[in-house]
Amino acid sequence: MGIAERRAREKDELRQKILSAASELFVENGFDNVSMRKVADKIEYAASTIYLYFKNKNELVAGICADAFGALNDRLEEIEGQQLPPLEAFLAGVRCYIEFGLEHPHQYRLVFSNPVPEQVAEEFREVNTLGLQALEHLARSIERCRQAGVFTTTDPEVDAYVIWMILHGVTSVIISDHGRHGMPCPSQEAIIDRALEMVLHGCGLTR
Repeated sequence: MGIAERRAREKDELRQKILSAASELFVENGFDNVSMRKVADKIEYAASTIYLYFKNKNELVAGICADAFGALNDRLEEIEGQQLPPLEAFLAGVRCYIEFGLEHPHQYRLVFSNPVPEQVAEEFREVNTLGLQALEHLARSIERCRQAGVFTTTDPEVDAYVIWMILHGVTSVIISDHGRHGMPCPSQEAIIDRALEMVLHGCGLTR
């Protein structure tokens, strides 16, 4: 690996470290209570270093969300490119969504569970586009199942949105509350499997 390649990798690694630390702070403390200096302190860097990557806090939170959606879309595109049978591809996609949230809980909660501050609306244009792309992946998967006679649903776009809401609920509860408060609850795997069974039933699975 050459010097330029190593520096590029190190720069990307530091950027990811900044995003990870910031997402955790935003979730724990709220947007208004996090400063660029607090992010720098968390990763033990000078605040000036953070400004080499993000010009302000608005750009930082938008960067976290864009990276999260981008990574999710990359996974969904990989599944779509595998040319799996329609039902297998659908199940792989919805499991991918849940697994992504469980693997990146701080980023997930920041993107999907926290209200977007009004002052970052301009920076969130790219994020909104990426979010729509993820939803379109799901809608296309539902449509392929419908065309193959696997689902009897007649409105893939509406179904995609409702399924996303179901998946979001399952993912959010597992991240935030599963196994807490001393309440008896099924295993994480049992919850996910049952949720997907109910999603399939709602789509009118024919076999």
